[in-house]
Amino acid sequence: MKISLFLAGFAKRLPILSALSLVLCGAALPAAADPAFAFGSISTLDDMTSLIRTRFPLGTPRADLRHAFVDQGHATLKIKPGVPGIEKYIYDIDLCHYYVWRWNISADYDDGGKLLQAYVNGNIVFPDGSPKKIVPKTAEPGKKVSVYRGQRPRPEAYKGESSLAFILFDRDSDTATKDDQALMGAGPSRAVPENMGKMFVYSDVDPWRSIFDFDPADRIVPYAGSCEQADKIYGEQKRAQKQSR
Repeated sequence: MKISLFLAGFAKRLPILSALSLVLCGAALPAAADPAFAFGSISTLDDMTSLIRTRFPLGTPRADLRHAFVDQGHATLKIKPGVPGIEKYIYDIDLCHYYVWRWNISADYDDGGKLLQAYVNGNIVFPDGSPKKIVPKTAEPGKKVSVYRGQRPRPEAYKGESSLAFILFDRDSDTATKDDQALMGAGPSRAVPENMGKMFVYSDVDPWRSIFDFDPADRIVPYAGSCEQADKIYGEQKRAQKQSR
């Protein structure tokens, strides 16, 4: 009877002892895989920057970023014309027709396809990565500088910001050449319709990497949450504006 009880107790402890023996023998337990990426799970610019720094450090293979942002996240892949080492992953979210939020995640890779720098809507992610290109604000000899006011139409946001304004600096006044342009504009800091956070200013960013670029995403994804609270808040604001007139 005592032997039976002992064996029963030993059997219960066997899984624990087996795992312990693996550790003592130097065998590594399998690591948990990273969860599938979804753009809807990230709501702020800071959160996206932190995620990229943590999950895709400098030197990460291009295939890893494409797998997360394109295969899992369903972003639209765009390779910069004439520069195969630079690409972006764009993803648009319709925030209840008040604003179309764009994630523009771009990346620079070396000849071996390893990450040199990443950008969130035009701003660098890694301070110790490849430096951000700054376009000189003086004209080249024999040429003149131009500054344009531009609009990026967003007709889906018919309840709110249906057009996004920006200022474009062009060093040679030739809009056909893109590598000498810098953009300044502003947008919300949160992809949440009832609370879009503070206004975030984008200064001296590459237009191609920005939220104002004209490249279309494959689709504009509807906001995954409820629009009821946003409609209530903006409805109250409109009524208050009418009463103040």
